[in-house]
This record gives sequence, structure tokens and C-alpha cells, in this order.
Amino acid sequence: MPFVILAFSIISRRKIPVVLAVILALAILSVGAFATLVLMALSGGGTELVVMHGTALTLACATSILLVSAVGQIARFVTFAVFGFPVLVGVWSLASVPFAYSSAVKTSANRAYCIGGHSTIERELGSVFGLRGLSLYTTRSGYKIGDTWHFHGLLLVEDDGDLNVYNWSPRSMRFDVVARPRSLIASPFAACQPKNEFLKQLNLIWADREL
Repeated sequence: MPFVILAFSIISRRKIPVVLAVILALAILSVGAFATLVLMALSGGGTELVVMHGTALTLACATSILLVSAVGQIARFVTFAVFGFPVLVGVWSLASVPFAYSSAVKTSANRAYCIGGHSTIERELGSVFGLRGLSLYTTRSGYKIGDTWHFHGLLLVEDDGDLNVYNWSPRSMRFDVVARPRSLIASPFAACQPKNEFLKQLNLIWADREL
């Protein structure tokens, strides 16, 4: 949405009136803040990634409206500086794709593997683009509900008839081993079914199933 608005403004050479732009920006900020708070509540208290995701999307939409308006130079400079935050988040999200891809391939070491979500049902990764940072996480990560731990994207690797479990770490940008996965009440082994060269079998962007 933000880039579509900016592109339309550049092509049409039209600017939104300041008053209208401010009203729209405030409306977007209000709706975005409310939606982020709701998602935080539903995630069991909120997570850093939920806050970052919601804040980035909200600021991207609100600032894009102001950038195509007739605001003054100082206000435009401040708005452009704020717009830099969602841009950086987007860059980080896209950068996660090659990191997650290479980490999965390196960790699997030519063994059968797969990537999916921590759930009671199979939630297998459906496309390579699903490895981006703003997709490869669960809103309940980092919180313990009863005796159940919820992870980000899970990597399952076959190892001599057994399965090793690894959890995607957005901080370290790699898959880290999960200790004693069989002791978890919510089993991580339903995430997906290991296959040879799993990622090479996926489409780049489109998918029937998404994480």
C-alpha cells in the first residue's frame, strides 16, 4: 500500500491536501494501534515481533499518506525519517529469507528435512518467500501456556530413523536445536514431513499452504 500510494503520486503529480492527509494519517494510526494491541492480547501478553510488525505496517501506511501530501519541507523530512523504520523492518524481513534458507540447508547436511509451524496439525511451509522474518514467526512464541511451549518456524531433520528439531531464531537469524522435543506436551513433530531437498521443491512466492 505505501509504495502504491507513492508511485501513484509520482505518476499523477498530484498531492493530497494537508488537512485530508493528516486526518487519514491519524485514522490509520488509530486503527493500526488498536489492531496491534488486539493482536498483542491474543498472543498471550504480546511479543516483540507482534509489536514490531504492527508498528511497521501502521507507520508505513500513515507516513506514505503524508509523503504524498502538500506538507512543508520540515514536516516532510520528519515524515521521511519515520518512514525509514518500516523500510528497515521490511529489509530485515526479506534478509531473513536467504539466512533461513542457508541455515536450513546447512543444518540438514544433505538429510531429509522440512520447515513448518508449531501446531497440533501440520503447518508445512508452502513457499520460499514464507521464510521472510515477518512470516516465519508465531504470535505465541516466547510464552508458556500451561506446559506448552510455542516456537517460531520449526526445522525437522531426519537422523538415523529419528527426528531432530530446530527452532528459527529471529535474533541470531539461524535455526537452533530444541532440547528434549519429545518432552513437550504440544509435540513439534506434526509441523511437517521431511523430504529430500525440501526447499528446492517449493515455489518461490505462491503456495497452496502458508506458514
